[in-house]
Amino acid sequence: MDAYQLAPLKKALQLPRVNLLIADDVGLGKTIEAGLVVREMLLRKRIDFIVVLAPPSMTIQWQDELAAKFGLSFEIIDRDLLAELRRKRGFGVNPWAAGSRFILSHKLLGDEAYTSGLREILGSFQARSLLILDEAHHCAPAGGGRYAIESQFTKAVRDIADRFEHRLFLSATPHNGHANSFATLLEILDPQRFTRGMDVREDELKPVMVRRLKADLRALGEAFPERIVERVALGGLREDQPELVLAKMLSDYGALRERRIGALRAGKAAQARLSFVGLQQRLLSSIPAFAKTLQVHRKSLQKVLEQGSDHIPLAAAAAFVHAQLGEVDLSSGMDEDAALRLLSDEEDQGADAAAALGTAEASRGQLDGELAAVDAMIAVSEKAATSADARIEWLEDWINGNMVADGQWGERRLIIFTEYEATRIYIERQLRRIIMGTPDHDSRIATFTGITSSERREAIKRAFNDADSFLRILICTDAAREGINLQQQCHDLVHFDLPWNPSRLEQRNGRIDRKLQPAPQVFCRYFVYEQRPEDIVLEALVRKTDLIQRQLGSAGQVIENRVARRMADRGILRSDAKTLAAAIASEEADEKVNAAVQALGDQPNQRLARIKDELDDLKSSLEAARKRVGVDSHELEAVFGLALSRAGADMGAATAKSVQGTRTFALSPDLPTFTQDQSWQPVFDELRERRQKPGERPGQWRTSEDAQVRRISFSPAIDEQGRDAPGVVQVHVEHRLVRRLLSRFLTTGFQSGLNRACVIRSAGTGDRAVLLGRLALYGPNATRLHEEIIPIAADWIGSEGRTALQPLAASDEAGASVIAELEAALHGIDAVPERAIARFTPGIHEDVLDLRVALEAHAQSRRTEVEKELTQRGKEEASALRSLLKSQIDRIRSEQKKDDRQLTLDFDEQQTRQRDADRKSWEKKLERLTHDLETEPERLRNSFDIRAARIEPLGMVYLWAGEEG
Repeated sequence: MDAYQLAPLKKALQLPRVNLLIADDVGLGKTIEAGLVVREMLLRKRIDFIVVLAPPSMTIQWQDELAAKFGLSFEIIDRDLLAELRRKRGFGVNPWAAGSRFILSHKLLGDEAYTSGLREILGSFQARSLLILDEAHHCAPAGGGRYAIESQFTKAVRDIADRFEHRLFLSATPHNGHANSFATLLEILDPQRFTRGMDVREDELKPVMVRRLKADLRALGEAFPERIVERVALGGLREDQPELVLAKMLSDYGALRERRIGALRAGKAAQARLSFVGLQQRLLSSIPAFAKTLQVHRKSLQKVLEQGSDHIPLAAAAAFVHAQLGEVDLSSGMDEDAALRLLSDEEDQGADAAAALGTAEASRGQLDGELAAVDAMIAVSEKAATSADARIEWLEDWINGNMVADGQWGERRLIIFTEYEATRIYIERQLRRIIMGTPDHDSRIATFTGITSSERREAIKRAFNDADSFLRILICTDAAREGINLQQQCHDLVHFDLPWNPSRLEQRNGRIDRKLQPAPQVFCRYFVYEQRPEDIVLEALVRKTDLIQRQLGSAGQVIENRVARRMADRGILRSDAKTLAAAIASEEADEKVNAAVQALGDQPNQRLARIKDELDDLKSSLEAARKRVGVDSHELEAVFGLALSRAGADMGAATAKSVQGTRTFALSPDLPTFTQDQSWQPVFDELRERRQKPGERPGQWRTSEDAQVRRISFSPAIDEQGRDAPGVVQVHVEHRLVRRLLSRFLTTGFQSGLNRACVIRSAGTGDRAVLLGRLALYGPNATRLHEEIIPIAADWIGSEGRTALQPLAASDEAGASVIAELEAALHGIDAVPERAIARFTPGIHEDVLDLRVALEAHAQSRRTEVEKELTQRGKEEASALRSLLKSQIDRIRSEQKKDDRQLTLDFDEQQTRQRDADRKSWEKKLERLTHDLETEPERLRNSFDIRAARIEPLGMVYLWAGEEG
């Protein structure tokens, strides 16, 4: 963990309600930052019900990260869990009542089978509940017009989020260029602070957002790899090369259609151009993708000629160009072949609808001419569809030069990205041909696509990150562009094609350019056909994306969307390719971009200065906390070993092979210590190499070769290449195995057979004793408001023997000296002889009684001090909330008086409806804010009232000066 990752936690703890947007750059570890917030809020008893909403491809990764790094078990709500619960508890079972920590896929949020039970559990509002929304930008309104439109997902998230007390949103791209979209996203996050339909002010956003760019942190000395964006020039090709011939033919076809389409009114013309844009996107991806779509395009034209056009689904046509097709939720039980057919059918429907729209007001003669041009392209494309193009030839040379030497595979790995399934299939077939005959060639290539099941995705990810795996080449569609960590063994990525949206391009690069990438440099390569005019536009797109990533911060997302719209508006016409490339390169901040930068406080110099000050403060805080807590890996290992021995197992016998000097241990779940209690099995199951497959019997899974229990270490196990050692899990104080073993120490009091006492050798001049006590203060609903350890130093009365302990005031020199002596002795390694232990420990109960009065007096004094601080904080936060609510009420009333009809003159019907709906929501918002003004400040102030206190002795520490006595 790095200091910068503590920023969200620090900000969260300053908020009465943790409504926080973590908007860090791709690859900075937002999941870890969210986990830190969750763990601390659980410790403070501020939350007891948590739901994570994540993209389908990320649910398992969330579950694994929270378990491994924070010791938190989460259930994934899906078809399998629902079926299991119904089988065990009946059809009417509510899965959300079976626990308190859950993960749900974005795609299932709109399914009543999964969400009705959640609404039932939450009611209209659930105190001490937390919603984590990963990739939160997916729920922000979007659209190509001036005013963004809410989706069904927006409405579903709003409905659920409103029921949670705390909300944590994660997104590297929170602002899409629409002010109303950003305001809506923030209102869902914090409805007391933000209102949809109104511009976001920087001073309102600052308390609830954390945003850092990778480039900024790298400039401040944080360790991130250098990204090399490398142009792969493909030149000197024959003029009859199919990629060049088809590009020229398609350009001519586009010009032929444009002469007709240009006469249409703007709206119809834009719709009519969708077909050409989609065809060009697929041709620039691969000839097979183009050929497949071209056949659908021809059938649609022929159908219009023969039957005319009927109702055309505009959404499907738009999705053909703009949407990210290519992902199927396999939780319904669909196999991959059926899923592939479904994806193919969806894409064909989009191509068909776009082609039909493109025939608007066309005469029969015009369509005949266009059909002839299509037939000519089909003849060329079908002949070339199975041949290796120039990119495949380059990949063959690169693989043979960098990955295979003398017929043997090296360690280097490669990710290849493409946008379309047809291209993915083409690449895979070509590469399998290329590597045929090399050792274990069947195991060298895998694919990660929208039809890959969750279990298969995890297996692929695990293998690709495993140094001992045969897997070397991973072919991905954009279904893998978000959230998947592929950096452990790979620093090479090739874009076989380029998505026309810069943010998608950046998300691809983020699979290897991210935290914990061990290589000093990562290489992101893309192809340029030097003889194809369209490629100057694609090259401008890559350069602009790189500039955005390095320099532009939040402005980048706005410019990215504008670039994407430019590309998708007409496609790339050869007649204006240079003009389009220049326009993309010169896209700069305008009033709209500046508004986004201002709202996010993202001016480069100000942002860097702010992050530097924040980072310096966090580093100091982290170092102070480490010194104060004082638990290092060696101490944790020693305590773990003691706990293991008390459980009846031998740590020494579990010692395994070291990794670069780091000790590892192989604990067997078959030891009698663990087999006598079946509740240990789930603990060890979390350490296994892979997950249990659906339908796999537990016994079969646990005994399979690829599901063995991994070794553990207490400090990072880094191999000679600087990577996390495979097959080793670093455990920590929050890891489930550690917590389970230490639980008896954490829960056992003085009244049990286990004495909470220890004897430590001290460098002092005489024996001393310290009683460690705990003061815990609780507010409403048992919320932990304050907790601290109180040491009571003591000396024995009299010079002969031990008659009684006399407490020493911590403020006195003697008392302070004993505490300092204790802190120094805690890090000592000298063993204490049994005679010394026998001398002190028999009188532990009497010693506690001697010091308990002093402990309670000191605790009461501290309670009085803390109570004053909490009361003052309650007053200040209540006052701040009252001011915030009044400000929002006044602002809404002021906005209601304004006449914005002039601003909406060029809105289409859908945009106008959305704007009207936003304004209409202000009335309900006023009612809610007025009610909150009457109740929330007082509730907030009362939340700092101490309702209960607990003062208890935790243990005795005897400082032995080493006399023979």
